[in-house]
Amino acid sequence: MEREPVDRFKAFDRFPELTTKRLVLREVTSDDAAWYHEHFSRPEMIHGQGAPPPDGIKGAREELQTYFTDLFENRNGFRWGITLKGNNGLIGSIGFYKWVKPSGHQAEMGYDLDPEFWGKGIMTEAMMSVVDFGFRKMGLNRIEVLIMPRNRRSENLVRKLGFECEGILRQHSFDENGDFCDDVLYSILRSDWMAGRRPQEDV
Repeated sequence: MEREPVDRFKAFDRFPELTTKRLVLREVTSDDAAWYHEHFSRPEMIHGQGAPPPDGIKGAREELQTYFTDLFENRNGFRWGITLKGNNGLIGSIGFYKWVKPSGHQAEMGYDLDPEFWGKGIMTEAMMSVVDFGFRKMGLNRIEVLIMPRNRRSENLVRKLGFECEGILRQHSFDENGDFCDDVLYSILRSDWMAGRRPQEDV
């Protein structure tokens, strides 16, 4: 059955802010460059994502422009900053990229969180809101996540949310040292989500 693709510029004429019980997911701007530099220079972020740290504050501004600002400006996806209600300071980010064109039925997902907030259910809460937005507002039928095999915590999180492992993509990407590395492919379908798959415990 063919589905009418979403008109991205009409449907999202401004960046959508999302609110959950404890969180506000907001737009990330150039004013957040110092946070970006500090956050993505953390050893935990480098280990979990396999990406080298930004090259100084200039590099942080350039990466923020590419992975946050331009992503939305071109309507190729959304990358929200995660904040606690009542505090505008960022503690992580989450969003969609590689939103396919023209059908718009599929996108990849990425996320990260300050280790200080691990184990509190923060990312579970954020992901539930964002996945629901993807299926209900973006018209997605499929959401993918690529995870490095060493990132067991991330694998546990997506499994709990109902994502299924589809296999290993051998030497699919690069690690922080520029060496080839595998990715584990997980996905969830709109039909799975609407059927009521939900997490059972905090991660």
